[in-house]
Amino acid sequence: MQYSADFVALHTHQANVQVAERRMAFRRAVEERDSADAVASDGGVTASRRHHHVRHAPRLALR
Repeated sequence: MQYSADFVALHTHQANVQVAERRMAFRRAVEERDSADAVASDGGVTASRRHHHVRHAPRLALR
């Protein structure tokens, strides 16, 4: 029983770390994009980029 609790705790921790790493990567990408936009601020370029939304197929939660 203890093995299964440890197993669940370990995988929960790993999943939390992966979520945190994805969030950090996303924030880093946003900051880099914003700094690049600030350097090359045309006005029209940033406005046109804001309207492009990436659409992903929904994922099933299988965990």
